[in-house]
Amino acid sequence: MKFYNTLYSNQGITADKEVFPYCAIGGRSASTWFVLKYLLGYANVRNYDGSWNEWSRLPDVPIEQ
Repeated sequence: MKFYNTLYSNQGITADKEVFPYCAIGGRSASTWFVLKYLLGYANVRNYDGSWNEWSRLPDVPIEQ
């Protein structure tokens, strides 16, 4: 598990933050959600199952980098 903790924390993803993994269609983000939720015990992680394909077409939603 240390590998995963390091992998995510190096990107600023920590257990104290709310995390919404996403990808093109939801498949890869589901595996990220599983790792964060069940292997690392993050309490505030939710998979965005509509993912980027849906979100990017909505006219009034925030997009951050």
